[in-house]
Amino acid sequence: MSQNLEIPYTVPLKPNRSLLNPKFEGYKLKLFDENSRLRRFPLPSPGISLPKIPPNSKLSYKEIQSRIYFNHLFLGYESHIKNRTCFYFDQECSISMVEYDLKTNSVSIYRLVQILHDNLDSIVYSEYPSLKALSSTLLLVTNGYGTIFLVQIEKNEFNSYYGEIIYRTEFNAHVDDESKKIHVPCVILDAKVIGEGDSVHILFLVYNTSQCSKIPITTQNPSKDDLKNKTLFDVSLVRIPLKPPYGIQIIHVIRGTEIPKYCSIEQSGDGYVIGSNDIYGYKNVEEIFIKDDEIKNDDNINIIQETSEVQEVEKSDEDQVKEPPYIWTQTSTDVTICFNLPPGTPKSAVHCNFSKTHLSLTIQHHENKNNDKSLPCYVFTKLFDLIDPDASLWTIESKIGLLTLHLEKHHNNTRWSHIFQNDDGVFETIDSNEFAEFRERLEKYTTELLDSPNRPDKFKSPIGHEMEESIDYEGNTATFYWINLEGKTCAKTSAGGHEFICKQFEYYGDDNFINNNISIMPSVCLKSDVDGIIYTISHTTESNDSLSPLTMTHTATFNALAFVQASKREKRYMYHDPSNRFVIILEGNHHAFVYWDHDIHKEHGEQSVVDFVEDKFNRPDLIGIQMVDFKNAVILVLTTDSLIIVNLI
Repeated sequence: MSQNLEIPYTVPLKPNRSLLNPKFEGYKLKLFDENSRLRRFPLPSPGISLPKIPPNSKLSYKEIQSRIYFNHLFLGYESHIKNRTCFYFDQECSISMVEYDLKTNSVSIYRLVQILHDNLDSIVYSEYPSLKALSSTLLLVTNGYGTIFLVQIEKNEFNSYYGEIIYRTEFNAHVDDESKKIHVPCVILDAKVIGEGDSVHILFLVYNTSQCSKIPITTQNPSKDDLKNKTLFDVSLVRIPLKPPYGIQIIHVIRGTEIPKYCSIEQSGDGYVIGSNDIYGYKNVEEIFIKDDEIKNDDNINIIQETSEVQEVEKSDEDQVKEPPYIWTQTSTDVTICFNLPPGTPKSAVHCNFSKTHLSLTIQHHENKNNDKSLPCYVFTKLFDLIDPDASLWTIESKIGLLTLHLEKHHNNTRWSHIFQNDDGVFETIDSNEFAEFRERLEKYTTELLDSPNRPDKFKSPIGHEMEESIDYEGNTATFYWINLEGKTCAKTSAGGHEFICKQFEYYGDDNFINNNISIMPSVCLKSDVDGIIYTISHTTESNDSLSPLTMTHTATFNALAFVQASKREKRYMYHDPSNRFVIILEGNHHAFVYWDHDIHKEHGEQSVVDFVEDKFNRPDLIGIQMVDFKNAVILVLTTDSLIIVNLI
């Protein structure tokens, strides 16, 4: 496909209003009988033992996060008797194949082959081993130490499966000095068999922590933040011919500061789609690095830093104040809003009035002689919904400068997606403990300020900083790119506020197909207001430069999913059904929440809670999940000592 475009296509993300239900009120509990719909099968020896991340680890937060959420159960194709297969690695790094029998609702486990690793002296750290099934008999495998394997699945005379390594090679990462070759740990993102006859080959994507040490430059005017050392990740597109003598070829490498949340190679091999909270899709790695002749000594860096500082001083007040003006949360009956005022602000300085539809709030403090714009000022501003003004009130703690508004909802059980009718972009604080922490920070900070002879008239609100350093890094807009084989970004999405929620379960079936020059790839669920919007991702294989190579279409909605999933503070895995019947969230190590799709006109949906705890004294970690029967919605959950079959229907 010809896509020699200097400017990529802009792909809009447009929710289909006919698929939205503004009257939806919430989910009602649907009882789930664990006794009849859960089956447990112990893992054979030696079982699974995941290495713990040491407290003094030098891994970045994002690297640690990727290990916490790593799915250790890998989907396979159907076996020769039409049973679905999955794979996992035991504690001796051997591949075990799980065969799920659709008729008996049971599993059989076969140990295939051990994936050995050597040359450990050159490895600073390891990744978890990863795997991608290429067919019912062929696997692409990494052992977590930088070695890539092709494993053939065979069957012996005893009707038992075993594995044979038919090719192995080292993955050499991109480094500054091209004369050096370093094999580093990598993780498989996606892989497919492409082509026919003599041209058949394996095309796959892996990511690894970047081995380059140059300073990344992603803007024309780099700031001090751009010059800080950041953990970077390389995504490599790799090719292996599917016939001896094989051989490995890295086609291109792209780089970013995030591990991709979504990767899918197009079925015909034209390119791939990548979804991330960061910019991916540089033509080549060198484009985002300072060339050697541009920085010869530390003086040049100092000049760049000084220039950046001057630019920051010259910014307007509106550019500098990025902190949210308040934090807020809600219950089914009320809304609580907290403002940070200068310490010592008296009660008489607060002018606050409530009506059924509007809020009026101004602060007239004697120390605010310059009309500080950071102070709250809402002149008869319309609220998101009606309130009861007689039951609403405000309080102030002058010493620490904490102003709190308590708004009583007129319509109970109505969710507010924002405070005012015109959304000002302030997200709800779901965890009520953050309000207590916010107050504690104010008390701790203002105690020192009030005792100081140089006490400032006001201080910068800590709210914005805390939100930026949020432990789960939620709230970032996800962008999806179509990248061709040359590593060029040919199309990308453009829509603010669409945050990544989850992707669909892997499905080797009719979901990935080419029909009428349209190739369909796995769908994603994105946040739109309080809902979860399912977007189908497709690629136009027709050679036509007037058509965008990437299309994203709203095909289904899970009402209020963005709202309810945000309250799950310990969520580990989250996927939606390829047929859009449900979304499942595994929270912590003991239960899962299932949210079912429903008629678009209904006001309530169904929610099921699955409890995996069989023995309160023995709670094995939940470390993997896959869907093994798509028609009957059967989920397979992997723990450190067992496999659990979950029959959702």
